[in-house]
Order: sequence, then C-alpha cells, then structure tokens
Amino acid sequence: MSGVNEQDPRALVMQHRELQKRADLLQQQMSMIKMSADDCTKALNTIEELFNVREGTEMMFPIGSGSFVYANIARVDSIVVDIGAGISVERPLSDAKEIMEHRKERLEKAFENMGNSLSKIGQQMQAIEAFISKQQQAQGQAQVPR
Repeated sequence: MSGVNEQDPRALVMQHRELQKRADLLQQQMSMIKMSADDCTKALNTIEELFNVREGTEMMFPIGSGSFVYANIARVDSIVVDIGAGISVERPLSDAKEIMEHRKERLEKAFENMGNSLSKIGQQMQAIEAFISKQQQAQGQAQVPR
C-alpha cells in the first residue's frame, strides 16, 4: 500500500473503517447477486423440464414460502420471461433458456468482479493493520527503559 507510512495513524484508522464499510456493502451485494443467480438456475432447470412435458400434464409450481400449487400445463411451446425494466415478453422455450443463460452469466461475472474488489479491499485493510501494528510495536520498544 503506497504512502501508508507517511499517513497519520488516526487517518489510517478512519480509512480502515471506510474500507470495512465498503467490504460489508460488497458482501451484501454479492449475497443478493448469488440469490439472483440461484433463481436463474432454478428457472433454467424448470425450462429444461418443460422441454419434456406434454400439454395437459399436471405439475406442482411454487407460489412462495415453500408452498406449491397443482396446475395443468396448457401450453409448453413458450413461456413469459422478464427482460428487465419490469417488462415481460412471451418467448419460445429455447429463446427463454438463452435469455436466462445470459442473465446468469452476467450475474456470475458481476459476482466475480465484486469478489476481486473485495479481495483488494481486504489487502488494503491488511496493509493498514500491519503498518499500525508495526508502529505500536516500535512505540512500545521505544518506551521500554534499558
């Protein structure tokens, strides 16, 4: 970490606190992205199953909170997919699958980028901690009478 040894220890402590806040925020965002990617995986699995389903087949579908409802599949040739900004469109199964795969890839890439940022923040925090620790040790040794 460049310039650490020229900084006031109090400023370093404040910088460390700010880095910790950023790390906490990144971890929260990563958790939300992970949940979204998991939802994409579930949707992709369901789409895959629909390729093998005939019209009129009775299936159970989740309605939330671990609850399901029985439903007859009226059509299996297309599904309605959210394409962003609150807009949903009807697409053939293969197109819907592709949309979900791209969405999942973008989420995984964002997760990876955030993980890299979190790692860099962790390195900066460790550098600050090491510098402060060295300063405290140096001050402690300077105060010991010989």
